[in-house]
Amino acid sequence: MSQRRKIFIALLIGFSALFIIEECHTRWFTDTFSHLRNERSSRLAGRDTLRCTIYLPSYAGARVGYHYDMLKLFSKASDFVLTYVPVEDTADIWEMLTEDRTDILAVNIISNAIPKSLTGKVCLSPQLTEMGEVWVMAKERCPWHLDVAHWLKLFKQQAYYSRFKSRYFPASQDRSPYDSLLRAASRTLEWDWRLLRSVMYQESKYRMNALSPQNAYGLMQMKKSTAKDMKISNLFDPEENIKGSVRYFSFLLRNMYLSSLPEEEQVNFILAAYNAGMSRIQNDRERAAADGKNPDLWSDVRSYVPAQTQKYVEMIWERYLNWVNSSG
Repeated sequence: MSQRRKIFIALLIGFSALFIIEECHTRWFTDTFSHLRNERSSRLAGRDTLRCTIYLPSYAGARVGYHYDMLKLFSKASDFVLTYVPVEDTADIWEMLTEDRTDILAVNIISNAIPKSLTGKVCLSPQLTEMGEVWVMAKERCPWHLDVAHWLKLFKQQAYYSRFKSRYFPASQDRSPYDSLLRAASRTLEWDWRLLRSVMYQESKYRMNALSPQNAYGLMQMKKSTAKDMKISNLFDPEENIKGSVRYFSFLLRNMYLSSLPEEEQVNFILAAYNAGMSRIQNDRERAAADGKNPDLWSDVRSYVPAQTQKYVEMIWERYLNWVNSSG
């Protein structure tokens, strides 16, 4: 047997062993947690929704997704459907728990200490980040709070957990937990996926629960009316939100008749319309044409566009080009 064939067989055996170990570990995790699902079902018959709220500062960025995606995994293991309950920065988060408006609250208990009036009335998960972030539940309404602690302990023992955590930590402007989703979505537009990431950072700083004063939701900040048109049902779900935003970019490309323009000009006008609205940018193009300028050149139309939108387009390009140049 040749040396090359021996090496190939050894590698094949090694990969097979790793797959079997991972499969057995995953099956053990599922079987171990199955009794918790059965117990939860008996205690909460007819209840299939788990409501969660993430109350972290705006600079938390990708850490918000860390909590949300873990809650999704816990919900799936427990036969719940996860529902995100948005919260404003000025909200009384503890009333949300006591008034039964949410089931699990992800919060930093160092900066948002639990009120003394709730002593003995709430329970906490183990600490989930080094910043002091935990999940808080009302004892009387969440009899499965011990399941949460048990599930987290099992989940963190999985080999998968280190890969899961590495998507969110360390936090950086130069990477997002959703890069793989952006890569896939960008193929529809044939854009460099990093351009989409630059839009996402500009809109939400990678926070899946971002909520603007204009009632735009999620990572790329889409309004409910637009989401409905783009057939998006859950704006807080990163995959749905990203797909919806890209679908809207394609809508702008078609309805603004930009297909014949160079790609850079397409991007400029789409970004401007995403920020200021399609009607506004189309009107600005018409005004430029009426003044004898080229409505298909951003450099000719730019001065007619709101200053805030000009800056928006500029910042997205600047961030994107920095990423491209730094990657060589």
